[in-house]
Amino acid sequence: MHELVLKGKFLFHGEVLEGSVGVDRGRIARISRLPLKGEETIELKSAIVLPGLIDTHVHLRDFRERKKETVESGTKSALHGGITAVFDMPNTNPPVMDSQTFEKRLKLFKGRAYADYALGFLLRDNCREAVKSGADFYKVFMGSSTGGIYSEHFESDYACSPGVLSVHAEDPEVIAKNPERPPEAESRAIKRALIIAESLKKPLNICHVSTREGILEILERSLPWVTFEVTPHHLFLTKKDYERNPLLKVYPPLRTEEHRRALWENISQVPIIASDHAPHTIEDKKNGSAGIPGLETEVALLLDAVNMGLMTLEDIAEKMHDGPVRAFGIIGREFEVGGEATFTIVDLKKEWTVKPEEFYTKSKWSPWEGRRLKGKVVMTLIRGRVVMEGDEIVGKPQGVRLNVQSR
Repeated sequence: MHELVLKGKFLFHGEVLEGSVGVDRGRIARISRLPLKGEETIELKSAIVLPGLIDTHVHLRDFRERKKETVESGTKSALHGGITAVFDMPNTNPPVMDSQTFEKRLKLFKGRAYADYALGFLLRDNCREAVKSGADFYKVFMGSSTGGIYSEHFESDYACSPGVLSVHAEDPEVIAKNPERPPEAESRAIKRALIIAESLKKPLNICHVSTREGILEILERSLPWVTFEVTPHHLFLTKKDYERNPLLKVYPPLRTEEHRRALWENISQVPIIASDHAPHTIEDKKNGSAGIPGLETEVALLLDAVNMGLMTLEDIAEKMHDGPVRAFGIIGREFEVGGEATFTIVDLKKEWTVKPEEFYTKSKWSPWEGRRLKGKVVMTLIRGRVVMEGDEIVGKPQGVRLNVQSR
């Protein structure tokens, strides 16, 4: 008899199967098409079990910006949205650019994080500190973004990165000439990054690709050590949405329909979908801050897209679990016997209306406010324990640091 049995449908090796998953000591003990006995059984009538989804691009603020988001509020919002692990971006205030600040960040997460986490380190001519930090991943801004810190020596910073490097690819010269950040800012930076990646042959993850030229350049070069992310806001919104609502300012900017369509035309080859969750106060947004909160809507938007026939449930698992696991070398998260019993449970038929005032993030606004979506996260489990059910966070913080190849 297992400690816990999940009975119902689950996505396994690309198929939705009917059966049971047995869990013991927080790990998957058995996957069976036949009924299993458990001390506790969760029967999932219309829901489907997915592997625990991961968001590789999240800004959790805290430090001097607690009013915008804290580790607690941000990781609660992650669980609410079905995200079981977050990659915390290091352009905080103060930025994580030395080993002492990294240790403070690490201490901040211990005992406060509701979701699992990986912690980033910001590179800019600080190679020794980067090596000393032992971070889970590293980040470079090729051009100025939130926080204003960018790498003026990208190649040397990339060369010294001790682990996977996530890069915000926008060209500083183009931005200086045109602060509206035209598509050329991204495509030019991506081309440069790929030329250097081809030479260095080191892991590189290109963040929030938003342009037709950018995605095609990456796919054409097809470097096996280069991955990339696409965000839901670049998939579902365009420049026209921003013109109607200036709160939708984001870096890189929302693009024209041509660019949005190009992302969808190549969606099967996109390895990672990530939110770039960027919580700001409404006051800051009205004053021009760039960023969109997305942790509590990203999975639901993709489920809605499944219902519209734009993608499959397997695509979601591939781009928000398998892709991140491969790109960052995350250990122990496989949906197989012996893997962690960490799951995102969704109901494809459940319809709901986006109401940001009911979210856990401190950023109480959303581009999707008032939108009716079909598909919802109904439960989140971490290591065999229910941590979110029916929009309610259950229990105390149980998040731990991910085991990634950088360490």
